[in-house]
Amino acid sequence: MISKITKYMTARRLTLTLILVLAGMMYLSTLIPQTIDATPGKIEAWRRAHGGLLWLVDAFHLHGIYSQPWFAGIILFAALSLGVSSLDQWRIARKKLSATAIGTTEEIAEAVSPQKLSSVARSRRYRPLPGRPTGQLKFVRNPWGYFGVWMLHAGVTLVIAVSLYVSLTARQGVLIMVEGEVRDSRQPWDASEHGTLSSPLQLPGVIRLDRVRVGFDSKNQPSDVVSDISITNRSATVDSFTASINRISRYKGLRIYHSSQYGDAFTLTFTDSKGAAHTEKISAQQPVGLEKAGYSSDFSVAWSPYLYAVKYFADADKKSMQSPNPELVVRMLDGEKELARTALTPGSAGVLGEYRVRLDRVEKWAKLIFVDIKGMPLVFAGFAIIMLGGLIHYMTPPRELIAVEQPDGSCRVYWKAVAFKEFYREECDDITRDLKRETIV
Repeated sequence: MISKITKYMTARRLTLTLILVLAGMMYLSTLIPQTIDATPGKIEAWRRAHGGLLWLVDAFHLHGIYSQPWFAGIILFAALSLGVSSLDQWRIARKKLSATAIGTTEEIAEAVSPQKLSSVARSRRYRPLPGRPTGQLKFVRNPWGYFGVWMLHAGVTLVIAVSLYVSLTARQGVLIMVEGEVRDSRQPWDASEHGTLSSPLQLPGVIRLDRVRVGFDSKNQPSDVVSDISITNRSATVDSFTASINRISRYKGLRIYHSSQYGDAFTLTFTDSKGAAHTEKISAQQPVGLEKAGYSSDFSVAWSPYLYAVKYFADADKKSMQSPNPELVVRMLDGEKELARTALTPGSAGVLGEYRVRLDRVEKWAKLIFVDIKGMPLVFAGFAIIMLGGLIHYMTPPRELIAVEQPDGSCRVYWKAVAFKEFYREECDDITRDLKRETIV
């Protein structure tokens, strides 16, 4: 029974299927916006555009794939399968190391003395394997090459096993803040998720986004994005630091990532025909050029039956990416049909359908991700083992010299390359020539 289970768990088809399923889940997370990575507006827009899939998305919680128990279950099964397969590969490697079968070898010399064989083997960096049965000798070059495939399996097993631990214990939360905004533990995250075995992440203190600074290169594209953050803990100690894209900041065991989502937030006042005013703050992604606009997702408001969307240019005059005079275009939508639009600059007003709209204020905003996660160094170690195993397997395949002692005390010698036999043909020919010489020079 155990042998049947082991055979099933180590089946190449099962292992490959599990790896493909995990890869498919990762790819699916790029198609379906994830709570942590996407803005609420982007998720809402995706849901409106894919109404026929919402029953499936909501049933399996596909907006948060990596924190779902069923995803952890897939990882667990994959880890078990690869773990058993790794043990099997270890046994296979040990067996190959000690094997002296000559069925797949090539005879290269006969009537060779053991002393001469040992001398030639040493000159060609073939190492003797001790503990051989009487009448058998085996020399191996690159004996570690037998364990390359095992290292590949072990590395993948380590990566998946640690990923399971991360999936079960990781916690993260997202804050989307404008300059000067303050958040404390009484306020919820804009988005958060946590593993099955962990509790929700709490804000580490009172957090303030002091400033967002965006630098631009000679082509007017964003080159550096830095957010200055202040955190006040329970003892009223204030810690100030910066977060930037592609650089991890750390605070009391938390990792703080600066998302690639940032830009300008526009405070708009909508006034209807009866004089009722409604104030909305709308965030749009930073433009990547003077002639290119930054966009928001479509959004709805409680006081209007229509959808709205904005885009903006960094400068109304198209001269500077850091201009204090951006141009904002506000659109009113009925589904995908545009009903009205108006263009605004700071302090100006315009008409949008039945509403009069004024642009009151422009502020920078940024998205920050706070992560409590342990085990990632082991994931990178697993990838290092995978790469090392691949290098060993493909770059240093073992070559074997096997000698069978004859009744007269001489040896019949066989040669074998575990892989890429023809690539090492010249080496085999050199050894053959040395063994057949009367003396070794």
